[in-house]
Amino acid sequence: MDALVLDMTHGGFIIAERLADMGWNVVCVDVYHNSTEECAERLAAKGLKALDRSPPQHFDVVFMPAHCPDSFIGDASFDKKMTFSEAVGMLIGDDLPFRIEVTGVKGKTSTCYLVAHVLSSCGRKVFLHTSRGQGPYDGCHKVTAYRSIAPPFILDLPRSGYDVVISEVSLGGSGKADIAVITNLADDYGIAKDTRKASEAKAQALSGKTNIVREDELGLWSALRPDARLTAYPDTCRVVGTQRLGEPLRISFTYKGEERQALLDGSYLSRQYLPSIDVALKVLEAMDVPADDVVRSLESFRGVPGRGEVSREDGCWRITERNPGISHISIGMTMGCLKELGALEGCLVVVDPVSRKVCDKMKAPLIREVLEGYGVEYVITDGKGERVDVSGHPVVVTFVKEAWQ
Repeated sequence: MDALVLDMTHGGFIIAERLADMGWNVVCVDVYHNSTEECAERLAAKGLKALDRSPPQHFDVVFMPAHCPDSFIGDASFDKKMTFSEAVGMLIGDDLPFRIEVTGVKGKTSTCYLVAHVLSSCGRKVFLHTSRGQGPYDGCHKVTAYRSIAPPFILDLPRSGYDVVISEVSLGGSGKADIAVITNLADDYGIAKDTRKASEAKAQALSGKTNIVREDELGLWSALRPDARLTAYPDTCRVVGTQRLGEPLRISFTYKGEERQALLDGSYLSRQYLPSIDVALKVLEAMDVPADDVVRSLESFRGVPGRGEVSREDGCWRITERNPGISHISIGMTMGCLKELGALEGCLVVVDPVSRKVCDKMKAPLIREVLEGYGVEYVITDGKGERVDVSGHPVVVTFVKEAWQ
């Protein structure tokens, strides 16, 4: 079989080496012309190298990410086209630990961390792979490597030594997870030069086992994947009483049909985690985790490092958001939380449009519109290390669009 594999940046080299092991004749193309040294070394070990463009020949199958436009195929002809998600499903095999794959638009990393923390607290041996890095989760995340969350990197996750492997996936998934999660479709953005929608790619995460989606999106995912058995999660988390910035937050929620409460720590912006807690609760229900263990674990959770971190420094409250998914939508969610906390007076927002290893840039006009709607002072830096004077402000919020994708 002859294969054309496009896009080394998002894990094409992993697909290529697996196909080569199966005896396929493989041609690789580095469509973005920025592949890594690791890519070159792994291809070379299989007698392969990445070309700059597709050759004008015929292939049995073209393998490419869902986000790649068909124009990258160039003058090559083919019998069949497969996305990287479909390729991972074909190549992954069955002898694996229990696997949870989480895709969606917002809340992927937070959901992964919440589930990992609860399962770890219950004694499960957990491996966690997110946009913040990958490694064992044992009370906290011990990051051992920084890897993309593109679907092919699922193939590089541990195949033994762990009870549960949790992976965040940017667009799609293997389609064979024990539990597949689509957190939400807050923005069905265009991909492949607007020839397709993100929902088409994310739907490929749904498996033949347990699939969890938002209750108000059930019809959408059912239409895209009528063959998938879907479990819907509702919004059950509610704030109990009042909270000020830096204080603990008491919430109520429904778990296994019963009303429960938990006191969340004040060291992170816990209000913006409520949607992710709702998703995580449905995952934990599916795994039959006892309610008391869930409450205890939620109360010991300290948030995702760099995601809504709250600290006090020289009389100033600092909120830090380092996230590849920062957009006008996520910034609006954070500002909404701060408004509920009464923390907008004298607030300064610093937005750093750094975009390392991230596919999409922030849309500054939309961000300005959101921040002006909240009436706060703000600075959008040039992304080149500009220093911003934050003195005199009681609350400083820093958004940095920066992480591994």
